[in-house]
Amino acid sequence: MHIENSYYYFRLLDHFINQEGFELIYIHTNQSEIWLQRKTRKYNQVVRIAQVGFDWRNQLENDHKRTRMNSEKLARLFLGSTITLYNIYVAEHPPVDTWEYLKQSQKLKHKKFKEIKMFYLDKENREEELIRLTQDLNIKEVSMKQPDDVRELEKHTQQLQAKLISTYNRNQREMKQVFQHAKPLFTYVILVLNVLMFMLLEIKGGSMTTEILIDFGAKYNPAMIDGEWWRIITSMFLHIGLLHLLMNMLALHVVGSLVERIYGNTRFVIIYFLAGIVGGLTSFAFSPQVSAGASGAIFGLFGALLFFGVNHRRIFFQTMGWNVIGVIIFNVIFGLVVPTIDNGAHIGGLAGGFIAAAIVHFPKKKQWLRQAGAFIAFLLICVAILFYGLLNQSVQDEAKQYDFQRQLQQMNELVDQEDYHTMIDTASRALQQKPNDYQAEFLFYRAFAYSHMEQSEKAFDDLKKTIELAPKKIPEAYYNLALIYLERNQLTQAKTTIEKAVELRPEDQSFKKLHDELFEAS
Repeated sequence: MHIENSYYYFRLLDHFINQEGFELIYIHTNQSEIWLQRKTRKYNQVVRIAQVGFDWRNQLENDHKRTRMNSEKLARLFLGSTITLYNIYVAEHPPVDTWEYLKQSQKLKHKKFKEIKMFYLDKENREEELIRLTQDLNIKEVSMKQPDDVRELEKHTQQLQAKLISTYNRNQREMKQVFQHAKPLFTYVILVLNVLMFMLLEIKGGSMTTEILIDFGAKYNPAMIDGEWWRIITSMFLHIGLLHLLMNMLALHVVGSLVERIYGNTRFVIIYFLAGIVGGLTSFAFSPQVSAGASGAIFGLFGALLFFGVNHRRIFFQTMGWNVIGVIIFNVIFGLVVPTIDNGAHIGGLAGGFIAAAIVHFPKKKQWLRQAGAFIAFLLICVAILFYGLLNQSVQDEAKQYDFQRQLQQMNELVDQEDYHTMIDTASRALQQKPNDYQAEFLFYRAFAYSHMEQSEKAFDDLKKTIELAPKKIPEAYYNLALIYLERNQLTQAKTTIEKAVELRPEDQSFKKLHDELFEAS
């Protein structure tokens, strides 16, 4: 009877799903073909069960081939690789001609499926085939006892069918709801703020001007060590050049809107800023360069998607999985190859986003203990990165040397402005920090300022120290020192000193002029 066959079909499906842990993946429109998967450490099994019978071997053979082709079309729905495909038929009778050779396992060349096995459960050989199937799948014995009364049989069949359809529809609804927790709002608010800040930088002097970036809050290690930790946040809204802005805003638009749909508006904001904080701290700890940009926070959004993938593996890999992983791998490798890219911020942001997602978790799914553990882990990681950065002397020394270069550039500007008081204050602060390679330059600039403020004794001392530290580096120090000797009427010392200046830079006309005046006068 057809009803007996239908009962057997739905009863077998119910056992696989509710007793053996198979997931319901796909249902054909007429419900005569259903695909399941069970993926564990030991097994990766896909079961295709069809309620159909064949009169002839070639009909069965063609359907078996069609199953292999369909497995490739549906491959994206299944997790993992090296899958064994079980093609199971529930039929009332077998084909009349020879077909048993089709039961032999066949190797597959598809990147996911390694082999296909066929089982034909017709009414006559059902028990024997079912034993073979359960042994091969390594599952419990299936009890297929059915009611004797036809009406009861129909009722149970309908119940099993309704249960199956309900499970499938619920799974489909949950999959859709995952991406409908909120409409993107803060993604576009942050995007607009970034664009506005870029326009402001351009108006004030250019987004690629280091001084402008620092003034507006770029990540700058020496200033952060001095207490300006707010730069971790402000640097997230600054970009260096139009290309940098466009690339980050495109990524924010695509990834941000997706994360905001999954996690909701408030959770999105928390993830974004927590990831940005970790990215900023990691950049501070590992990179001495002045840096800015939203990339650390954006990588945090990728980390949130990875957290989503850990908790919703099937949805993740069916929709975006390998694309997300591919983009992350490409950007990390690209960051390692190109030295100007702040890879520390990227990797730190990625990890920060993953942990931040664990802290806020998903809407309507609270796991307070795990969330509290994630929050503690976040704090510990931030503290560890911060202390590592403060103790990473090579990075901070390199950043400090850059700071000295920056201050020397400012000294040049102060010379043009004739702001000698500020020159002395700036040089004195820098010298207290022991600027190593630049100590001679700071002494020279301070001596220059002292000279113009008629404090020749102080200028004399600084020039002597400049020459002692760097005898061949700054010829102007000899020239200025010769002028002081001349002012003191110490002509011998003045001549010796100006000779050294001319020796170091013979093409300088001012040096030659003073040299000639001194030697002609004698």
